[in-house]
Amino acid sequence: MLLNFIFSLLLSVGVPNISGASSASTTNYLSVKKGYVMSYNGVEGRANWVGWTLKASDVGPVDRTNRFIQDESFPGGFKIVDEKDYKHSGYDRGHLCNSQDRTSTQYLNEETFLMSNMVPQTHELNAGPFKMLEEYCRKLAIKKGQHLLIYSGGIGAKDRLFSGVIVPAYCWKVVYTPDKIWCILFPNERVLNKNWQTYAVPLETLEKMTGFRFPRKLS
Repeated sequence: MLLNFIFSLLLSVGVPNISGASSASTTNYLSVKKGYVMSYNGVEGRANWVGWTLKASDVGPVDRTNRFIQDESFPGGFKIVDEKDYKHSGYDRGHLCNSQDRTSTQYLNEETFLMSNMVPQTHELNAGPFKMLEEYCRKLAIKKGQHLLIYSGGIGAKDRLFSGVIVPAYCWKVVYTPDKIWCILFPNERVLNKNWQTYAVPLETLEKMTGFRFPRKLS
């Protein structure tokens, strides 16, 4: 099963801040989906991080669902974001685990459209270097047959939507390939440079900014 494989791999290499993530935590709630794993902050109403694996067979013939829905899997009292919370905000509903990485089945694609998997992103970032990095990862998986492990999230608070949803100051990714670890820190601004490698930072820098300790290698 994809779920069991992802979860076992994430645990074997080390999930960021896993020591505090549990079903009993409100601010570091471990939510295991079928296609990815998430740490969710039920007070702020956003993911701390989302982790998933990517290989060639994850990319298939399923069309983009494009149906954004609430995530009803969290305990009562958690702040849950609705699709309407982004209305007229000027921000994109930016996927953390992107939909094209889960096009092998309809259900897995639909799951990426849970609002817990979204952060407010400027369109220039979402359709620019963030998207370019996603495409690069799929190229490694499909054309080079590599097996990747990816973490993504948003940090800081540059603003809030009218609905109260936090707009992160930065969006980040850590991409593990068999040969290299890419740590990317994107400012959540109207970026013009689409070259995602421009935003690469040392792992230690990202750890300091996020407060997470990431695995040092892909097992």
